[in-house]
Amino acid sequence: MKTKSLILNLALLAALPVAANETTLQYHLSGEMQLSMKQDIYVEARSEAIGERDFSITFDMVDAGDDDELLVKLASISASYTAHGMKQRLPASHLNGEEFRLVGDGRSFKSQKGGGEVPLGTITDGGLRPSELLAGLLPALPDGPVFVGSTWNSDRSIVSLEGWAWAGGEMQHHHEVTDIQSSDGRTIVTVRTSGETQIEAADGHEGFVGLGTLTQRIDWTFDADSGQLLSLTDAREASGTNQLPQGEIPVHQLARYELQAVP
Repeated sequence: MKTKSLILNLALLAALPVAANETTLQYHLSGEMQLSMKQDIYVEARSEAIGERDFSITFDMVDAGDDDELLVKLASISASYTAHGMKQRLPASHLNGEEFRLVGDGRSFKSQKGGGEVPLGTITDGGLRPSELLAGLLPALPDGPVFVGSTWNSDRSIVSLEGWAWAGGEMQHHHEVTDIQSSDGRTIVTVRTSGETQIEAADGHEGFVGLGTLTQRIDWTFDADSGQLLSLTDAREASGTNQLPQGEIPVHQLARYELQAVP
């Protein structure tokens, strides 16, 4: 009996550190978040980028209502497009101060298709909606507690601007908790997310021809106590074909999205 009791006590003691480091993640976004987005566009047989698109957006999380709706205000937005060494500003200032809503369940968000868009030029297959951009960047949280080394998968419909056309697909993301740190009353969870999928022309768009590929590698940190996403870096690589005035052009794009909570 003493031996059985000793084994049981040792097993309970061994389990304590894991249990102590478990934490639950749920969104309670507030305050401002700053997004910077850069897309470098390459075409076949060219080693340097032929086009570059830059966005800078500040989102103000105005209110998270009781009905799981998040009211977001565009505190500021600017955008530019560079091609053949010439940089031009994209018309985005008309969206400053605009508000839109995201619908969530505490673990992820979807856009209500609201809000205006930034025109991207005559050869680009439609404009960019900041509401859809933000909803697509916020990672899906797990439905249970996590600890270092825990993993989960999530599925998401992807709509992404690749070259001069909008592409879509169904992406399965794999998430892994790489670190949990407790400091000054905050529990900071670090996660690495990856995904790869085939893409084709997004619904309502025709500029993306045939099938292409999209990969993502996302590193993000989350404050488990406040429910705030603190930082996110999303590195994307995509390949496919765009239908342009000069014909069907193979396109390769490298993109980087950085989303930071404003202190």
